[in-house]
Amino acid sequence: MAASTGPVLAAGAITVANELLFAPGHGLAKVNWRVIPAAAGAAIALAGLEKLAPAFAVGLAWLTVFVVLVVPLGNAPTPLANATRALGYGKVA
Repeated sequence: MAASTGPVLAAGAITVANELLFAPGHGLAKVNWRVIPAAAGAAIALAGLEKLAPAFAVGLAWLTVFVVLVVPLGNAPTPLANATRALGYGKVA
């Protein structure tokens, strides 16, 4: 397994879990299931890129994880905003 595969699959799992738990009207029927093949495709693409530029591909994979945590994707707030609210640090916009 390529070094960039783990972070990309983790980003996909974080996105799906966030949509599953925190999106309005959450549930299995409301989850955007297109994230799973998109994460798999990104993992395959970065594994190929890793053969040409290993450090760049791994850095891009970790940047993907950072973006998933900070930028609101889909219908749910960001995972960091949900964690902040769950820990009781106030309402985050």
